[in-house]
Amino acid sequence: MEVTIFELSKHLSVSPDTIERWIRQGKLPVSKKGSNYRFDINELVQWAKKNHIRIDLTEKKSMEKTNTGICLSDAVKNGGIYSHIKGDDVHSVLSCAVEAIPGIPAEHQNSLLDQLIKREAALSTGIGNGVAIPHPRQPQAYLEEPMAAVCFLSEPVDYNALDDQAVSVLFLILCPDLKIHLQLLSALSFCLKHSSFVSFLKTRPAPDALLGQIEDLQNRNSI
Repeated sequence: MEVTIFELSKHLSVSPDTIERWIRQGKLPVSKKGSNYRFDINELVQWAKKNHIRIDLTEKKSMEKTNTGICLSDAVKNGGIYSHIKGDDVHSVLSCAVEAIPGIPAEHQNSLLDQLIKREAALSTGIGNGVAIPHPRQPQAYLEEPMAAVCFLSEPVDYNALDDQAVSVLFLILCPDLKIHLQLLSALSFCLKHSSFVSFLKTRPAPDALLGQIEDLQNRNSI
């Protein structure tokens, strides 16, 4: 069994950027497919034992709320759901998405876009099944609330994703705090492990229907 950078960051309670730095420093057992890294659980267990690092690789059974009480559906409400995001490459769809989200102050849009592009250049956030989770490397201190904006693209875009599928849905996560970011990422990853939820996304559901699906997953997992 293998895990992604996003999943490993949750198990180790560090940011994805920290995982990437450890990879560059040769500190982690890792394999690479295209521009995406994968980690074998058995190798990780041996690595953790050798380095006296505590690692919890058990499957998470619930979607955690953040310590501020916000859950994924609330973050989606804050960020919004957007259809017909235009663009024919990663840069152009991210630019369109940033402009579409009213919660991002105009004076921060260019800086945020630059951060997102640099993040994708370092490592694609295309996680497979036509979904990407773009996010900046650092918290966005100007935000009052965490946001998870859902953006449906007008046309699928080559995102250099793990499974080589073009991406048609972005979950753009923006948080004022790193811990909240990791917790929202954990909740989103939980949803995306459900094939029924991924199939539902591909129907381009109406905003109320999508929020209802997320809230249903939360309620069924004692959130």
